[in-house]
Amino acid sequence: MRDIVIIHENDEWLVPLRAEFAKRGVNAREMFLDTGVVPFTEEPSDAVYYNRMSASSHTRGHRFAPELTRAVLTWLEGYQRTVVNNTGVLALEVCKISQYAALQRTGLQVPKTHAVVGIQHVLQAAEQFNQWPLILKPNRGGKGLGVQRFNSLAELQTYVERTDHEEPLDGIWLLQEYIQPKEPFITRAEFVGRKFLYTVQVNTEDGFELCPADNCSIEDKFCPTGAEPDPSASATESASASSAQEAHKFTITERFNSHSIISQLEGFLSDNAIDVAGIEFIENAEGELFVYDVNTNTNYNQAAEERAGGERTGMGALADYLIKIAK
Repeated sequence: MRDIVIIHENDEWLVPLRAEFAKRGVNAREMFLDTGVVPFTEEPSDAVYYNRMSASSHTRGHRFAPELTRAVLTWLEGYQRTVVNNTGVLALEVCKISQYAALQRTGLQVPKTHAVVGIQHVLQAAEQFNQWPLILKPNRGGKGLGVQRFNSLAELQTYVERTDHEEPLDGIWLLQEYIQPKEPFITRAEFVGRKFLYTVQVNTEDGFELCPADNCSIEDKFCPTGAEPDPSASATESASASSAQEAHKFTITERFNSHSIISQLEGFLSDNAIDVAGIEFIENAEGELFVYDVNTNTNYNQAAEERAGGERTGMGALADYLIKIAK
């Protein structure tokens, strides 16, 4: 069996995957990419390389980790090494507008979206929508950071005229129609080996900037999956409150298991050589489904998996898939 090498920049996200490998008696190697050297003209070892680089790496101080990963993946692919989630997949991970183009090519519906460079052009773009509310978000964000809703042109103008807003990492704003959900949740479909695993329903009543990871940092004020700590509560009480909030948000559902969108999404993954992904979509009042985010560095909510019986675990399926390829 060949070695399995996990390319990443976040130790915390690898804890459950390491545990699944340990259960199977496999020791996966890791390649932590933040800064470093790519020996481009030297031959890499013959292994299975799994790319878990995230668009949100800059929020952890790893500003150029995706760029370094692109160089590493280019090196590996140049020597015909096995790469799970290749350079093309990384390009989609860090560019939502590219995701939308790829989704549309597969026949999937995405929200009406305009790409804007220069905050001064956002109002001009908004006037072309003739509808409110609108969503403004960075093209490259990660963890749902920076997603904002505006209910009127006046609200948006007030924001544009401020001087303290943070420019998107790549300079591209996405102005997007707000999809009024049929019910207050979004759905995230998980795929491993380009095959459907399960869908999880994510409650949005407390906000729409969502991160499915088990351990969102409480410092990420835009990520409502992390409970705001109560300064008067004990550590045990705070942990219990956080767990209760998490339980409220994530529920594995079979509602879309036989829906045509699942086979469409599998086709999208095959068309774009995406091996592992979590894909988010929303249903409007008329029952139309809009796909709005592709997460190729997918995480899984273990509490939701346990409440569903624990038979289908994302990290377990992922470990099995990588081991199968490596044999």
